[in-house]
Amino acid sequence: MTTAIVKGAPGHYRIGEGVLKELHVLLSELDAKKIHILSGRKAWHAVSPFLPEELERSSITFVEGHCTLESVEQLATTYQADAVDAVIGIGGGTALDLAKASAVKAGTKSVLIPTVAATCAAWTPLSVFYQTDGTHSHYTEFPVANTLVLIEPAIIAQAPLEYLRAGIGDTLAKYYEADALVRAFYKDNELPVWLQISQFSAALCRDILLKDGKAALESVSNKKVSDALIRVIETIIMTGGMVGGFGEKAGRIAGAHSIHNGLTEASGVKQFLHGEIVSYGILVQLALEGKDAELKKLLAVYEEWELPASLQHLSIDPEDEDLLQRIITKTLLPQESIHLMEEDMTADRLLTAIRKVEELVIKTHN
Repeated sequence: MTTAIVKGAPGHYRIGEGVLKELHVLLSELDAKKIHILSGRKAWHAVSPFLPEELERSSITFVEGHCTLESVEQLATTYQADAVDAVIGIGGGTALDLAKASAVKAGTKSVLIPTVAATCAAWTPLSVFYQTDGTHSHYTEFPVANTLVLIEPAIIAQAPLEYLRAGIGDTLAKYYEADALVRAFYKDNELPVWLQISQFSAALCRDILLKDGKAALESVSNKKVSDALIRVIETIIMTGGMVGGFGEKAGRIAGAHSIHNGLTEASGVKQFLHGEIVSYGILVQLALEGKDAELKKLLAVYEEWELPASLQHLSIDPEDEDLLQRIITKTLLPQESIHLMEEDMTADRLLTAIRKVEELVIKTHN
């Protein structure tokens, strides 16, 4: 019997117009008197008009650089020295990952306010770590859930369009990676209930994004909140987070994220967001699995959503053999999640899959 490890949801979650005005009441309920805010500068500018005036007296640190072990250690030391009751993380994945990791390290509460819907970082008790030069290092899953998550849809509607596009790409990967993991781990066995919930959530991610993704992107293009946008925001942050929260290892990452990690070897991808790179990884994963029909279907959707579908779209020369080999080597490092898939992964097989995606993209546009 497999032991169930479920971290399905934050302690408290709210979404809706004006929800941030309730923050001082919610903090009081948590008995959080000493607050420290961790935010990106642009994120603070976007959120501060929605916050209660009481928060202006709180300490604030503006995020500089990536989520690294060193930055988390420094922040946690500050929180402990100041006897902070709660850390409020405001921004995208970097700020939220830093807030979560430093709050756990300091043994304090985490309150997360996403300003973009680019990942499920606000929901998931997990942080992705990078080296100081921006290359991917590892991720750490925490033993406790995030304390409080608050989403004001109007803030996300005002955010740059590329963040929502990246969130759609990253969340679409939840379905394809979870599907690959379950096939590898469980074969034809009946799934335990907790994993069925994860799988249901993964399918919901795919279905809602394919149905509402275009309309949500149009809403953000027009800087307006719509029902479709709210459904997509909740799919990216909440439903996407539930896939791993309930599925644990069988609901986390597989080929697409390993391919993302490998692609960080290319300097050209630094201009792209995490989810945009992951979305390309989905295509290569499908090629590895031999799922050509699904791959072709996604290529049509990617064109509509303007997600990258080829190496050239990611500013990588497909004829640069040395770079491709470095990408493949990093993708296939022994610790990478691509090896959790049931297919036997080799450098030749991965190169063939990459070439296959390139060929299909060319055919699609001819």
